[in-house]
Amino acid sequence: MLLIGLFAFGSMLLIFAYSDNARIWFIENSVNTQKLKLDIKGKTIFEYGWQPELTLRNISIKNTAWPSPENVAQIDKLTLQISISKLFHGEIFINDLSISKPELFLLKNKKNDANWRFSGPKADSSALELPVIFENLHIISGIFHYYDEIRDMNFEGNIDSLIGSGGWQLPIIIESKGNYQHKTLNIQAAAGSYAELGSENNPYPIKLNMVFGQTEIAILGTVIHPLQAPDPKLKLSFTGADIAELFPLIGIPLPPSSAYKITGDLSRQDSTWRFDHFNGEIGHSDLQGTVLINPTLELLYFDMDLFAKTLDLADLSGFIGGEPSHTDQSVTEDNTLIPERHFDFKQIHAANGKARLRATNIINKEIPLTNFDGQISLNNGVLKFEPVMFGIDDGRVNLWMSAYGSQNTADVDIQINVIDLPLSKLIREVKDIQKTLGKINGKLKIKGSGNSLKAILSSSNGEAYLVQHDGKISALIVELIGLDIFHALGYYISGDTQIPILCAIVDVDIKDGIGQLKTLLLNTKDSVVHGNGYLSFKNETFEVAITPYPRDFSPLTLRSTLNVSGTILKPKFSIDPLSTLMLLPPIDIGEVENIDCQKMIRQATD
Repeated sequence: MLLIGLFAFGSMLLIFAYSDNARIWFIENSVNTQKLKLDIKGKTIFEYGWQPELTLRNISIKNTAWPSPENVAQIDKLTLQISISKLFHGEIFINDLSISKPELFLLKNKKNDANWRFSGPKADSSALELPVIFENLHIISGIFHYYDEIRDMNFEGNIDSLIGSGGWQLPIIIESKGNYQHKTLNIQAAAGSYAELGSENNPYPIKLNMVFGQTEIAILGTVIHPLQAPDPKLKLSFTGADIAELFPLIGIPLPPSSAYKITGDLSRQDSTWRFDHFNGEIGHSDLQGTVLINPTLELLYFDMDLFAKTLDLADLSGFIGGEPSHTDQSVTEDNTLIPERHFDFKQIHAANGKARLRATNIINKEIPLTNFDGQISLNNGVLKFEPVMFGIDDGRVNLWMSAYGSQNTADVDIQINVIDLPLSKLIREVKDIQKTLGKINGKLKIKGSGNSLKAILSSSNGEAYLVQHDGKISALIVELIGLDIFHALGYYISGDTQIPILCAIVDVDIKDGIGQLKTLLLNTKDSVVHGNGYLSFKNETFEVAITPYPRDFSPLTLRSTLNVSGTILKPKFSIDPLSTLMLLPPIDIGEVENIDCQKMIRQATD
């Protein structure tokens, strides 16, 4: 029987060695399963010996359960060299594996099924088998495509070359050069030998360096029980020019940022990866905290708890479509104030999660802020700020926003509440405004749509108001608004003072991106100032007409309307030329109308 078995085995080897059809039939039937279909369309070459070499051409791999894409993989040429002597020791030792021009078509559908999975999950998914040992691996001119229907993400990349080497007692080394999402992707990885990989007593060493575009990532550490339930203890660091560039690598949508550098500990517990004890810098801001990521759910889930001792608000400008920078970029290249940089709202479908950022010391050259606390969440394509809060002296600003992503545009709701904000802190550039006392309260509530802040505001509908009462304002400012030259000169010579503000009201109705003044009122014991006008978010133009009504007589009062118009960044002031002739008191001087401040405030805030 033994002789018969050896004769049959020898006959099969001869047929395999000399018959192309037999080789193809044997290989395909050895690999094919119910779902996996290997199809070898080209000629095969077999060179026998103690290290036989097999060459296959024009190979396709299909998943029969998927009607499309037609192939999971296509390979132009594959060459495999096996060590026969190692087989007698129970080891599958591949001396050399060369793959030329492979192309992968990877798809994950809305049911979270993947076309590269050819069998169901194992009973014990945490236990892995010892892999086949590759002494040398070469891949050249590879292409891969990845599409995720759940996240609506489409990625692609090229592998110019991948070289790997290793052995039972030799370290495993892999070097790869290529590109991903049209950016450079180079990888250098080193790990312990295959013998160390199977050890249950010694930690398995890992080292990886990756360059992706302008991003550099380094991982160094060990993994305990790598073939069972891996327990990694790794140090992770990444640096780059823009943290948003990490999205194709980690799957978490992040806003554009200034240059950054972050280093911390990377570990895993069950299916959750944990990045903590980290310290980093983003622009002029420091950063520390904890990041949790669970990639095993239908949508990747993240949970971030971040803290900054010092936060520069310029580093957060990417959240509103600005360019994070510490140069003077308060205006855009076309001299407009509202950023037009587009958000990629498709990215908010890529993950679910929440993040919180807190800071105590805040750098902001325009307005002094304190105690920043911002919370955001992503849930099935809905991005929410809930809320973002910060202080100005004893006052507070609370901002809520919801963006309902649809393709690459979104419907957006925005609400901003201002509570007891000191006006003198908001307009610090004008000296006399510093003498203004009192606090303002107000609300902005709008709905819009678009993929940039400019588009959202230009399509917005809603309302806004600001109110102030029981404050004081520079008398010089009031007299100049009323064009009371006589009294203004007096204050200029003898020194300014403050007069009570009985009430100040700005009430705006916003429709199709244009804010129309319903009420503009400044009521003091000296004057009543009324105004009307509009502001267009579409082209950032505005026009406001201010009419003063002094309560007292002055020989040099120019009772005329002051017009302010133009663009937000380039306003123009004008007065009716005939007003220069109005040197005598107007005939209607007398006590101006009584203003019911409480009633008007109620009307604005209702």
